[in-house]
Amino acid sequence: MFIIDYTTPDGQRRRFESRANTILIGRTTPHQTVDLDLTPDSTVSRMHARLTFDNGAYYLEDLGSKYGTLVNGRPILSKIRLTPGAKITMGRTVLEIFIPEVGMLTHSVSASESTPNLLLAQYRDAASLEAIRRRLTAFYELSMALGTVHDVGQMIDSVVDYLCKFIPEAQRSALLLLEDEELVLKAYHPERMKPSVSQSLAALALDTQEAFMWRRGAPGKTGLLSDSVIRHGTQAAMYAPLIWQGEVLGVLFADNFMSRSVFNEDDLRLLMAMANQVSMFIKNHQLQQSLRHQEVIRSNLLRQFSPQVAGRLEQWLKETNHLRLGGKRANPVTILTSDVRGFTTLSAQMEPPDIVKMLNELFGVCIPIIFKYNGTIDKYVGDAILAVFGSPDPDEHQWQKAVQTAIEMQEAIADLNRQREAQGLPVCEVGIGIHTGEVLHGFIGSEEHMEFTVIGDTVNRTARYCDGAGPGEIIISPAVFEHVDELVEATPRLIKSKHPDTEPDLEAYVVHRLRPSDPNDTMPVKADTGPL
Repeated sequence: MFIIDYTTPDGQRRRFESRANTILIGRTTPHQTVDLDLTPDSTVSRMHARLTFDNGAYYLEDLGSKYGTLVNGRPILSKIRLTPGAKITMGRTVLEIFIPEVGMLTHSVSASESTPNLLLAQYRDAASLEAIRRRLTAFYELSMALGTVHDVGQMIDSVVDYLCKFIPEAQRSALLLLEDEELVLKAYHPERMKPSVSQSLAALALDTQEAFMWRRGAPGKTGLLSDSVIRHGTQAAMYAPLIWQGEVLGVLFADNFMSRSVFNEDDLRLLMAMANQVSMFIKNHQLQQSLRHQEVIRSNLLRQFSPQVAGRLEQWLKETNHLRLGGKRANPVTILTSDVRGFTTLSAQMEPPDIVKMLNELFGVCIPIIFKYNGTIDKYVGDAILAVFGSPDPDEHQWQKAVQTAIEMQEAIADLNRQREAQGLPVCEVGIGIHTGEVLHGFIGSEEHMEFTVIGDTVNRTARYCDGAGPGEIIISPAVFEHVDELVEATPRLIKSKHPDTEPDLEAYVVHRLRPSDPNDTMPVKADTGPL
């Protein structure tokens, strides 16, 4: 691959990149093209020079140009091998080719080696004992520092600072975390300098799952020297993978731009031990954050359900330990929608705190009744409640439960209104509509904000039945009436469409009361006091 920076005669800096092994440099004409076009420099020949990459080396040859090609100020007479840092002049254009030097991996330590071995190994004499003491001190102080931080960001900043403190030859340090299969720089030290991490070497640490030292020109296993290493003048570096219980998290890095002879195996073992400790802390914080996030979602979601359904969902969540977005069809499901009649006019006459207080009192008497009959609160829409029966769990008595819920809600609202009238407060009268049919139900939204909900034509149709209910009335659809006709006293009603061109009138029934039951019979359905 060629990476060429060049300065045009008018002083503009440009970059050319190519993955070819050979490129032609000159000026493109209608009859002949070149790879690197130096137009409008007229002092450059149309076919000026050729660059070749062969067997790890870069070669340059002049193709008989009019004004010749200069390397470091001297004209070339034949094909020559380029060395790092060479300045090339063609006409009035100056080029610089980034040529990788040979970099070497001199020592390595497996990420699977235990922390005690990394800290205590290599005891031979007093000098090695001092090295062990230094490693243990650094490890202890890092652990104490990490124990005082409360988020991953603070932890990462502490790590790169401590790394340079306990490895004095480390002039720069950095920590990268793996996100969506890419290494992302999270912190570096010192902040006044640009990050000098080589993505190629960092990826190598992850691929091999080894910590290693790298030096320019040192004998050993050949490594990589990328454009970033050249630009930042790295002379020696260490890379250590962050791995916890087999999960790759990122890379810890340190380098020196002054000397190739810094860093030794003792430094590498300390870096790998620090990487192990950091990996554990990062993973622990990630797990805690995930658990807190899941707990918030669970808490918010479980408020929608009756205690019986919430208990079953909580047990399922403990077993699966995950909330998943997604929906599925359910048939039948029964929907109850309640709405305050004339709420817009009523609220215009009240102060905002009084409106909120009234709605809280209204919901406070209605919600326990819905939960009593195992209903699910789908949502609140201003003064309206949308409740669901037969979801998320199927219920063979859902129609009777929905109707009994509506009757008891109207009774409770009437009692509440009598109390408010006695206090000289405005009252609210509610209309209720009930319909049954197929819906799509499930956890809908995003991972950050999800709710259990139902959608579909059945929900929309229920709203129309609710619109047709007067103050204190309960309107049910014929589909619901089929299941409760022996339970309630009801009379037919035709709900006129507001849009006769697109929507037909709706046949419906007004529920007046429960039918008197035979003293020898049990109630058709009872409120839930435990799991179904």
